[in-house]
Amino acid sequence: MKVVYDAAPLLFRSAGVKNYHHALLEKLLPMTGPAGVEMELFPYLPGLTPNDNEQSNYPKLQTALRLAGILASNYVGYPYAAAAAKGASVFHMTQHLQRPPDGVRLTTMIHDPTPITLPKCHTASNVRYFERFVRDVLPRLHSIITPSEAVKLELVNELSVDESKIHAVPHGVEPDFYEVTQAQFQVARETYGLPQHFVLFVGSMEPRKNLERLAHAYDMLPGKLQAEYPLVIAGTTGWKNERIRVRLEKNKNVRLIGYVRRELLPAVYASCAAFVFPSLYEGFGLPVLEAMAAGAPVICSKVSALPEVTGGGAMLVPPEDVDGWAAGMMKVLSDPHRAKVMADAGRQRARAFTWTRTATETLDFFLAAAR
Repeated sequence: MKVVYDAAPLLFRSAGVKNYHHALLEKLLPMTGPAGVEMELFPYLPGLTPNDNEQSNYPKLQTALRLAGILASNYVGYPYAAAAAKGASVFHMTQHLQRPPDGVRLTTMIHDPTPITLPKCHTASNVRYFERFVRDVLPRLHSIITPSEAVKLELVNELSVDESKIHAVPHGVEPDFYEVTQAQFQVARETYGLPQHFVLFVGSMEPRKNLERLAHAYDMLPGKLQAEYPLVIAGTTGWKNERIRVRLEKNKNVRLIGYVRRELLPAVYASCAAFVFPSLYEGFGLPVLEAMAAGAPVICSKVSALPEVTGGGAMLVPPEDVDGWAAGMMKVLSDPHRAKVMADAGRQRARAFTWTRTATETLDFFLAAAR
C-alpha cells in the first residue's frame, strides 16, 4: 500500500504548521514499513531533514524547483501531483495544492476553519485560498483529520461535512519541553534579555490572538506588579498587526522579543511566572500544550479546542472578558501555591499528548482510508 504525503509546508518559512508536519513525520515514517505502507513525501522530497523555522528545510534549488511545480499545477494544470500519485492508495494533501490528483483517495488535515468562520482575522488572500479549497476540493475528500473534536464539530456545523469522514487526532509535545537545563535557562535569558520574572505569550502577532485585550488586561494590574512581572510577547510578526503593535508598545513593561529559536523555546516557557493565551479561536493550541509541559502555570481562553486540550490543567477565561484576564493574572502572580498547583496539573495533563500517539493514530487513519 502506497501513501503519498504532501510535505510542502516543510519548504516554507513557518512555525506552527511546519512544526506539526515535521514532528509527526519523524515518528510516522519509521512506523510505515512494519505496517506494510510505502510512504513518499510530495513534492518529490528525498526524505526528512532537520527542521528550520526560518527557511526551507531543503536546499534552495530543490525548494525553488518543487515550489515551481506546485505553482504550475495550481495555475496551468501541470500534472505534478498526478505523477506522484500513480500507484498510490491515498494522497494526503495540504491546502497548498489547489488541483489534487484524480484516481486516488484524497485525505487532508484541516487545522481550523477560521478563514471562513473568522475572515476578519485573516488576510484577503488566505480567505480566497480557503474558500477555493472548500468549493473545489472539500467535496472530493475521502476523509479528513482534525487536531481536535472542536474543529471536527465546526466542520460538521459550519461546512456541512459528513461527520463520519472526520477523525480527530491530537498533536503531541516533544520530550525536551519537560527537561530544561540551567545552561539552557541562562542562554535563553541572555539571548532574549528576559527579566527575572515575567508573564509570557507565544504566538504570531495577528488579530486572532486577541493581544489588544491582553494589553488592556495587563494595564489593569497594579504598577508595582507590572514592574515585577513584565509582559513578554514572543513570536513571529504575523499580519494585520499595526494597531496591535502600537497598543502593546504604549506600556513600558511590555517587551516584544520576536521569534524564539526552537531549541530555546522550552527554556523560555519554563522561565515564565505565567503563560497567557487569550486567543479567539484555536484548532488545537500547541503553545498552550508546550507551556504546560514546560511547567508554566497557564491561563488560556475558554473557547474552541482549548478546554479540550487543557483538560483541567489550566485556568480558563472567556477571550472577551478583559476584567477576567486581569483577575486571572492577579491570582496566579500573587499566589505562589496556586501557581504551583496549576503548573503541576498542566504538566500532568500534557503527558497525555505525544507525537508517537499522533503518528500511531495517523497511520491508522491512512490504513482505514485505503480499505
